[in-house]
Formats: sequence, structure tokens, C-alpha cells
Amino acid sequence: MEKIISLLKKLGIELTADQQKQIEEVGAKEFVAAAEAAKTATELEELKKQLAQRDADLDKLRSDTTSADLKNQLEELKAQYASEKEALTNKLTQQETDFAAEKLLANYKFASERVRASVLQEFKDKGFKFENGKFIGGEEFLEQLQKDEPTAFAQDKQPGLFMGSTQSTASVDALQTTIANAFGNK
Repeated sequence: MEKIISLLKKLGIELTADQQKQIEEVGAKEFVAAAEAAKTATELEELKKQLAQRDADLDKLRSDTTSADLKNQLEELKAQYASEKEALTNKLTQQETDFAAEKLLANYKFASERVRASVLQEFKDKGFKFENGKFIGGEEFLEQLQKDEPTAFAQDKQPGLFMGSTQSTASVDALQTTIANAFGNK
């Protein structure tokens, strides 16, 4: 709901605290988070596939007549189903982690979308452990990245020293020092 409230503010619609609370209450009851919807859709898709495969396996078992063959096939199916369940669990965990990484990076302003995608990939490659809704060491990594590579993040433009229309990323102190040095004043 924060995104909706933020969008309304960007559109110039100011909401009172009571209106924001109402939006959040309705949103909590009526809407599902994108991560949850994607997770549910993935689970449903995988379960449909598994159900269709199990139906086919049961039909095959019904046609077999020897108990030794049945026992072997049952063991094979148990192993196959355990493997499929593990694969689904891993896929859902990865999906949850990816959504959480996207959400974490949404809190930072990057110089460009390409830089954001690169940082996201590097973040994923680091393999931060995701526990209790947070990445262990993830925020520290991003804070250190801001210190080490400040140009990767969007810079707030400051008005220039002369005529408010000139834009510069240089600090006022640095400009004053440069001007003073140019005139021989130190």
C-alpha cells in the first residue's frame, strides 16, 4: 500500500493520516502482494504438473501385474516425487529471495536502470542468507557500495554557485576554494 500512497503523493494528491490508514486497511484485506501471488501461481502450476504425472503413473501401475515390478516402480516414484518436491521448494525459496532483493534495492536510488540491474545481479551472486525477512549482511553490502562507488547511485543536484539555474554536483566549498585559488587568495 505504500506504493499506492507514494504514487498518489507524486500525482499531487495529499492524503490525511486517516485516509492513509483507510487505504492500508482496505489494501490489507483486498489485495495480495505480488510476491505472494507469484508464489501461489508457481505452486499451482507445479502441483498441476505433478498431479498429471501421478495420474499417468497410477494408470501404468494398474496395468502392471507382478508385485516385484510394482514394488520397484513404487520406490522409483517415491524417489521421483521427493526430488520434485525438493525442486519446487528450492524454486519457491529462490523466487521469494529474488522478490526480497528487488524490494530491498527499491529503497536505493541508482544512477540508471542498468546500474541497478548490475547491482542486483552482484547482490544475488554474493548469496546473502535470507532469514526472517532480511538479508544477513545485505544492507551493509549496499551501504559499503555507496561509500566505495558513489557514482553508482543517483546524486542530488545542488544549485550552482552563480545564478540558481546552473546545476553542479560539486560542493559549494570546493567551488569557493577553486575561485579563491584562481584569484590568488588562499
